Amino acid sequence: MADTANDRGLCDFPPVTPAAWRELATRELKGAPLERLTSRTPEGVPVPPLSTAEDVGGGVPREPLVGRSGRGWAICQEYRQARPGDAGAAAAEDLAQGAEAAWFVVDEALAAGTAGTAGRAGVAVGGADDVAAMLAGIDLARVPVTIDAGLRALPVAAMLAGEAERRGVAVEQLQGAVAGDPLALLAAVGETGWPIEHAYSDMAALTRWSRAAAPGLRTALVDATPWHDAGATAADELAAGIAAGLEHLRGLARAGIAADEAAEALVFVFAVGRDLLLELAKLRAARSLWARVAAACGAGPKGQVMRLHARASRRELAALDPWVNLIRTTTEGFAAALGGADTIAIAALDEALGEPGPLGRRLARNVQLILREESHLGAVRDPAGGSYTIERLTDALAREAWRRVQAIEAEGGLLASLRAGAIQGRVAEAAAAQARAVATLRLPIVGVSRFAAAEARGTGAVAGDRVAAVAAARSKGTGSEGQVLEGMSEVQAAVGRGLGLVGFARPGPGEAARPLVRGRLAEPFERLRARASGTVALVPVGAAAAVRPRVEFSRTYFPVGGFAVVEGEPTEDLEAAVKWFAGSGAAAAVICGTDASYPEVVPALVPRLRAAGARAVVLAGRPKDQVEALTAAGVDLFIALGGDALEVLGALQRRLEVEP
Repeated sequence: MADTANDRGLCDFPPVTPAAWRELATRELKGAPLERLTSRTPEGVPVPPLSTAEDVGGGVPREPLVGRSGRGWAICQEYRQARPGDAGAAAAEDLAQGAEAAWFVVDEALAAGTAGTAGRAGVAVGGADDVAAMLAGIDLARVPVTIDAGLRALPVAAMLAGEAERRGVAVEQLQGAVAGDPLALLAAVGETGWPIEHAYSDMAALTRWSRAAAPGLRTALVDATPWHDAGATAADELAAGIAAGLEHLRGLARAGIAADEAAEALVFVFAVGRDLLLELAKLRAARSLWARVAAACGAGPKGQVMRLHARASRRELAALDPWVNLIRTTTEGFAAALGGADTIAIAALDEALGEPGPLGRRLARNVQLILREESHLGAVRDPAGGSYTIERLTDALAREAWRRVQAIEAEGGLLASLRAGAIQGRVAEAAAAQARAVATLRLPIVGVSRFAAAEARGTGAVAGDRVAAVAAARSKGTGSEGQVLEGMSEVQAAVGRGLGLVGFARPGPGEAARPLVRGRLAEPFERLRARASGTVALVPVGAAAAVRPRVEFSRTYFPVGGFAVVEGEPTEDLEAAVKWFAGSGAAAAVICGTDASYPEVVPALVPRLRAAGARAVVLAGRPKDQVEALTAAGVDLFIALGGDALEVLGALQRRLEVEP
């Protein structure tokens, strides 16, 4: 087709060289160095404002990193409802409405083989009847099913095989995975019921059975999400995942599984957080790193292609204003799709409130359907490939992660690092920095610490009785009579005789390690809001234009702590300001003025506000050279950009004697 005049005009802009861009940027910065435009990720990886082909160089290899189909990824929602029947019903409904695979997570305490009352989340599977209830509405001959069963993957696989045979489905038709990551459970729970070496023996037995009888099932997980949930940086998540993969290859090799077979049995799981470019680069870096590591360990081309399951971050979810979670998980799903995930799970918007309701689950699966079927994000194999910024960030992140893998290896590998508490200490430092950023509002949480919602509307989430469900699961089929079961055939026979999950155990003392402290970013502010009540009054003193910035800052600041805000008109008449406050009904006064006016206004205004009923006086702003004098004049608290909002709002609650 011939170019139009407009087309030619659009294409006829003169070329802009990097040197010309730098010259213009330097002028705009008024002589300040260009480095001011470079940001850094939490792990210190630089993100420059401009990347060119020269910066990228060789980049990352294109093959064999992405192995997914031309349609893109599979929609694979996850289920953690306490009762197996509830989890199964939710999965069946989702599969009938667009989901293509199901991922069940067994309760952590049961999966780890420990005596805990209940884990943090997961399905309470106790016996073959629970597996049957969980899978009741699923066509096992057609739908890929993954069951994350931890150290008890071997008996769960036997139960799955028995259920398939009962339905007349050949075991070789099964697709998905029955697997676990013993290292992830050790990091998350802090203990396992038996030694990791026994876990690798069972993993090897399961892998041998799968390759012979059920080739469509993978049998080992590398789950990096506990590190994400504990606040690890992207580089630390990658390092922990790659180091776990190495540990699995070694453990399986000791149990007689060749590197090629072991690599092909693995499924990697990564959480995807808020930073679009960083998370996209993280998934691409994971594939790049594993391709090289697997090749170095002797795996063939198939084993070098990472099987990657991405789940939207549970750490980013908020219980307050949960509807915002829908937007959060959409951007996370977008990053996962562009990052090359094979399967994606989007968290329901009400997951932080309990077991998600039908509306939350419907919206979660429809997000994926829109991203794939309407936005066509799966139509291109590596849509981020060739972007200089993303290629550069992928390469830099992979290099930083590899340095951390080397540090873990120098400590003796991931298991040794976990036992020593070394890697947990590094993650705790990163989490503390992240917590400070949240508390000071530098890392905002929309609906919680920024633009806080006045009230929450119901979503349909329900609180599952996890303790009761796990207790019921523990009561099933415990009579193994101390027998040590060897290989899948013995486990299948024992399951046929009624062996339950709790009855499956291994000899020897379990592992112990310092558990990761996992949680959601919004939880500190949610706890603050749960005990907050009362009203603060903004008292603007000065010309309207001069005090407006601090009035607007204060107007959005105090609802974060659950306080209602009333606002007076700007005035220079202190008596009028005090009279208005006295009639406001507020227990706290927030003086909003200018630094220049504070030395004169504050000493005169504070005593009058106290006399008018103010139990706390807060100053908008924190002029460094005046803090001591203003405190002496009666100011109780200061609010300012970069200050610790969590601490200040908590202190205000205590001053107003707000009870939980």
